Amino acid sequence: MPADTLPWDLLLRGSVAGILLFHFVNLALPGPRPAVRAALAAFTLSLLAYLFCQRAALMTLLPQPIAYSVLALCTSSTAWLWLAARALFADEFRWDWPQAAAAAALLALGLASNVPRLDALLDGSADPGPGPLTPWHAAAMVGFTAAAVWEVLRSWRDDLVEPRRTARRWVALGIGVYAAIALAVELAVRELPVGPLLPALHVAGIGLVALALALLVTRHSLDAVLGLSPAAGVGRTDDEPATSVPPQPAPLPEAALASASPALQRLQQAMAEERAYRREGLTVATLATHLGMGEAALRALINQELGYRNFNDFLHHHRLQEASARLATEDLPILTIALECGYGSIGPFNRAFRQRFGMTPTEYRAGTRLARQKNGD
Repeated sequence: MPADTLPWDLLLRGSVAGILLFHFVNLALPGPRPAVRAALAAFTLSLLAYLFCQRAALMTLLPQPIAYSVLALCTSSTAWLWLAARALFADEFRWDWPQAAAAAALLALGLASNVPRLDALLDGSADPGPGPLTPWHAAAMVGFTAAAVWEVLRSWRDDLVEPRRTARRWVALGIGVYAAIALAVELAVRELPVGPLLPALHVAGIGLVALALALLVTRHSLDAVLGLSPAAGVGRTDDEPATSVPPQPAPLPEAALASASPALQRLQQAMAEERAYRREGLTVATLATHLGMGEAALRALINQELGYRNFNDFLHHHRLQEASARLATEDLPILTIALECGYGSIGPFNRAFRQRFGMTPTEYRAGTRLARQKNGD
């Protein structure tokens, strides 16, 4: 055992590593939303790498290729935190080149900043100290941490899945805030002798957050935390393959609506007859006030009875349903239809329309008119 590695420190790191391995195995198992699981697993691995990277004595015990891999994961950990936050709270999350390039850029910057120091450590030579890229790497780490906190906060109000809202409130936000504080402290004492206590407190903090997430998963199941509540399967048969993007919930059949609860009937009336979705900037709170019910009750109603995970998806369904019908039958400008259906500008309307129908509103209008001409209408 290296002289500067204390038994209690190893015990603490081993315990935290065990909790993180529990999460990694859970995420690595086959299941729905594989892209999300992969992002969360990558962040978990980066935390495992940090447990080694934070203690120089442990790094010297690793084979050289593994040591460099650990360094790469450790120095890019906030990029994986950002990707994990995006994945967990965006139902449409997919891996793409811009996201991968951002993570790869931080990884390359981290390696360029720290490989000379790791080389010196493995060779037993003097530490060369921080290099010219170190401030840039630190700034990038802070930037990714801020971006991760923003991902947690930006769609908080629209999230309809209660276990995921709990994860957002207590775990994900805690990870982001704790990472920001820990990074600030680490940068402040980077070149100062701190002894074993401060690093141990940092490891304990990671362990507490990981333990909280483990308890949340144990209580609700991983699928629930990922936003896959039992009602989320509406409109999807059991033999359909799971995809990275959850399926669009099917409309409630008339027969089911007739026997639905009074609250659900009132909601359907507000959307179908009163066209409440046309109000620009409609939120869960304003719709709940309009219906005379609490926000929590409305979220549960839309999520558990109709299968939507996000309030914006619920609004897009009703807005695009009207917009597509009007595009096929009216000659009004597309912008006019978009504004009358509740969109504040043409950009969000075009993005939502393309995501739903796989084509632009202009292409959709031209296609429906061509089909009507062929049918002699």
